[in-house]
Amino acid sequence: MSQLLAKGAEASLYLENFYGYPSVRKYRRPKPYRLPQLDAKLRTDRTIREARSLAAARQSGVATPILYQVDLENATIVMEYIAGQRVKEQVPSLKKTQRRRLFNGIGKAVARLHLNEMTHGDLTTSNLLLGPSHLIYFVDFGLAMVTNNIEDFGTDLHLLRRALLSTHHTHWEDCYNAVQEGYSATFGDRSDEVFRKVEAIESRGRYITERIR
Repeated sequence: MSQLLAKGAEASLYLENFYGYPSVRKYRRPKPYRLPQLDAKLRTDRTIREARSLAAARQSGVATPILYQVDLENATIVMEYIAGQRVKEQVPSLKKTQRRRLFNGIGKAVARLHLNEMTHGDLTTSNLLLGPSHLIYFVDFGLAMVTNNIEDFGTDLHLLRRALLSTHHTHWEDCYNAVQEGYSATFGDRSDEVFRKVEAIESRGRYITERIR
């Protein structure tokens, strides 16, 4: 029996049983406004990219759901169900030391992705789960990329920074500082270059906003 967990713009998530294991089935729905051939290709490509990225991230030492099954014909992946809460819901109730420890760990995990030449592509606290034993799980790799480009790494952190600012306005700066500390400790000498790129991306965004005004 399937239970709908969430329905996003691109995919629906269902809680199911996979050979005795609680699992999540992610189904990328067809888009009627797209040409059928293009739609099928996009759904297949994104399913392949997410499956590969889940496996690669896990191999790099980042906690992700275990991949159980990939069905390209139906643009579906089946993965481990993580019994936990989104970081988004956890932040308001955490003490300052707990928040700093959590986001320091997030920074370390992001750095491990980047060291293994990949980005997440949609780093928000909605795509981070606090699972058993306070392990931080990264989910939703539909926009992940294989890259060794500092600009792409900066974009990843920029997205997280913007998500913190918009969703956790009261604590965003402290959380992001902890992310930077964890990232630097893991990524090493090139960290400052990535952080400068984050600032450059942020400046471009402010410039465009001012021009529109």
